[in-house]
Amino acid sequence: MKVLIVGSYGLVTGNLVARMHREKWDVYVLTGNQKNDKRVGMPKHISFTFEEDAADIKYVIQGIMPDYVIFTGAWDENYQWNREDCASAFNSGLVNVLSWAKEYRVPRFCYLSCMDAEEEGDVRGRLVRNGERICETYASVGFSITALRLPYVYGNCRCAEDTLDLLAEQCFLARSGQDYRLPRCCFTPLFVSDLAEAVYRVGREEPGEKAFACYEVKGKEELSGESFDGYIKALYPKSAGKASGKLALSDTEEIKTDDFGENFGYFPKIDMKTGLERVEAFLNKNQKKIEKIRKTREQEELLARKQSAREQIKKGLAKILRILENLVIFAIAFAAEYYLKGEIDAFAKVDFLLLYIVLIAIQRGVGESILAVILATMGNLWIALDQGGTVSSVMTQYQFVIQFLFYFVISIGITYSFLNYRNKSKERMEQLKELEEEYTRIIGINKTNIEIKKAFEDRLISYDDSIGKIYNVVSELDVLEVDKVIMAALRVVSKIMKVRDVSIFYAGTDQYFHFVGATTKDTGEQKTIHLSSYPNMERVLMEGEIYINHEIGGILPRMAAPIFSGNKLVYIIMLWNMEFEELNLYKKNLFLVLVKLITSSLEKGYQYETIGRSQEYYEDTNIMLPESFKKKIVELMKGKTQEEAEYTLLQIKTEERGRDQLNRELGGLLRDSDRIGYLKDEDHYIYVLAHTSFKDSEFVVRKLAREGFQCRVVTSNET
Repeated sequence: MKVLIVGSYGLVTGNLVARMHREKWDVYVLTGNQKNDKRVGMPKHISFTFEEDAADIKYVIQGIMPDYVIFTGAWDENYQWNREDCASAFNSGLVNVLSWAKEYRVPRFCYLSCMDAEEEGDVRGRLVRNGERICETYASVGFSITALRLPYVYGNCRCAEDTLDLLAEQCFLARSGQDYRLPRCCFTPLFVSDLAEAVYRVGREEPGEKAFACYEVKGKEELSGESFDGYIKALYPKSAGKASGKLALSDTEEIKTDDFGENFGYFPKIDMKTGLERVEAFLNKNQKKIEKIRKTREQEELLARKQSAREQIKKGLAKILRILENLVIFAIAFAAEYYLKGEIDAFAKVDFLLLYIVLIAIQRGVGESILAVILATMGNLWIALDQGGTVSSVMTQYQFVIQFLFYFVISIGITYSFLNYRNKSKERMEQLKELEEEYTRIIGINKTNIEIKKAFEDRLISYDDSIGKIYNVVSELDVLEVDKVIMAALRVVSKIMKVRDVSIFYAGTDQYFHFVGATTKDTGEQKTIHLSSYPNMERVLMEGEIYINHEIGGILPRMAAPIFSGNKLVYIIMLWNMEFEELNLYKKNLFLVLVKLITSSLEKGYQYETIGRSQEYYEDTNIMLPESFKKKIVELMKGKTQEEAEYTLLQIKTEERGRDQLNRELGGLLRDSDRIGYLKDEDHYIYVLAHTSFKDSEFVVRKLAREGFQCRVVTSNET
């Protein structure tokens, strides 16, 4: 199965990767963070660093074609919930992933929510609740969406570089002898491995009738400030600091949703004591590394705050400097206007204040242009007053008002023109930057595609279900005798299907199917089955299809396949003890191919038996010649040590019965899978290689005795 996890590396994503990898699923992570690459020490997976709302998500999902998408949502550390742009980023990212997942027919989608979503008490709760509504809108038949409302999640990260959760951080402080904080109120935390198990169980289930479902996933036990303090003191009896302050943890509201444990057969395993002990083991192992990382982060945060303060000061000083520059230029223009125009005839018609406005409009934009217009108008007013006018007379002059309006229109017109030019230049630069980024993304996608291609090539060559491995295993079927084909079929099916327990039943003349062999003794408890007693399985098998049993418990196998000779059902191959996630289309098709290969080998075996029967059997009888019978005894009795079919050798007195009479009488009493033969010609004893265990052979002995045959079981020492 291929699974795509959407979310930043951290506590939740790291453990999800580990859990899915343990199931041998192909794991892909869309981190949405350029700074975080694949973690050293994490299980092998392929990482994409595109943002969740990027158009490239289409190519990612199209290239992977995942069977299961996990959107970490409320537990994605990329989102800073209190930022103004968080809502648009979260909603657009979720809608983008949902749209393309539905477009490319992803069957299962899991959305990680939080319990705050029920009350929508804070920004995070409102956004995540809205995400649930979006998921419900997109859910449809064939695109099943499950929302998991989780309490506070804690535990040990997969890598020391990942952010510690608040509970783990208190343990880290306490073990170092520093003051730690206690939870403000009671809540039910969920250990991160229990969360990963819950998400895994959602992924392995077949989509149900409900397109959208919401579940609450609880932790093992409730935690309060007092109990947490007790755990801390028990963990660190000597080094623990003192408890000071309260820890505000959300996700404490209990909600009413469907029962997740009942529907998915899941219950949390990690109690608080075990969980905190695991956290402590992680902290102890990575103490120095975590201290170094935290120290580096504190220095980076301090440096960021200092840089932010310096930037603010720089911006303030730059603004003051710009105003001062504006005033200085105005002073120069006003001085030129006041002194030069009256002294030098060449400057008589030059408006220095207008030049000042044009210069500011070109360089500084609208704000300072308006300031320049006001200063220039005040300068003209000062000159008019200096020449003997009054404020009222000057300001009521038509020429003064027209000059002010002229200054204003010129400044706005020039500013707009230059702003328009700058905006177009900026747009062209942004387009160029987008093209460069798209080029970079295409390179990244190409590199990832090369990784995926290499991974599939490695699988094709080295995996147990690769074409080469399958060919090598299936070549065991290249034998002629029917019995050998059946025994080889057991080994082939077990190896390729990766199922320990395989059994084969043979169609008898009494409308029962008799047990032929199994790879383990556990499957041999039911020696015969009457197929009509299981109508569902009978209907599927008689149609030549693979029967798949999705029920829990019961006596039926997980998978069963028919083998026909002509139009007659002659064998049934049954697979037991398979995991539910193995009951998929790939396994069904693989099993079907194997059955066709086995059927082909059996047909060759039947042809061989027909042609070579005269060399192994007395003419017109089912009694084997001594040499052939001895060979068959060695072959089939050897199967006991390989835990395949069980056979027992019976010795029967002939009591002057002829060969034809023995053939008729024994043929009606024994099963088709039993073998009858002599150890030497004209012997007074005939032997039966009965297809049964030594324990169950007493039933055969009694049956023969009732028909007048004196017989006994030949022990292993005698054979």
